[in-house]
Amino acid sequence: MTTLTAGVIGQCRLSLGSAPRSFSWIDRRRYLRIPEPRWMRPNANDPLREILREQDSLLREGRLVWGALVQANTLLFQPGKDDHPAEVVYSPDAADFDNNPVRLLDIARSLYSLKGTEQSDPELMAFSEHLANEMERGMRMPLPHKLTAGATVYNTAVLISRRHLPDGVLHSSVFPLIIHPEKTAMTMMLPSRYWPTAPGAVS
Repeated sequence: MTTLTAGVIGQCRLSLGSAPRSFSWIDRRRYLRIPEPRWMRPNANDPLREILREQDSLLREGRLVWGALVQANTLLFQPGKDDHPAEVVYSPDAADFDNNPVRLLDIARSLYSLKGTEQSDPELMAFSEHLANEMERGMRMPLPHKLTAGATVYNTAVLISRRHLPDGVLHSSVFPLIIHPEKTAMTMMLPSRYWPTAPGAVS
């Protein structure tokens, strides 16, 4: 996915298929379903648990949009066994970003630049503090329009599954996400089996 266009996200949609979708038991068990990470087990109140509960609905009924990485657990950028959280931005209005996902990446980078900085604007300060507190889970947080040129964009925590990455390592800053806003605020990365090509990092 080094050429990020509406054609690429369109190919992902064709590959995944129209909702409602069905998958074999073996695929669900061995590939599609994200298991509970070991580090999550002691924390019954981790908001990321909701992603585990909603992942079947997302896969069966969700729709695809571009997502852009804001920040991620650094362990995801190297080989390993465990899945880890990340924060991404996305817009439910696909028409705004299908053909220009790099615009979404620019928004993600502008958001990350706020991390741990002093801001006179209360909305920006809230995101500065949120991003600096890396243990805090932000789920479907609307971004101030001053960062998005008026577009509807959300920042949200996701659980990145290594089995859904082409080689188990997070290389790309832009990738397809599955959303189902009519049912849940949760989202998940589209498993790489449904990507037309393995995406390269977008710098």
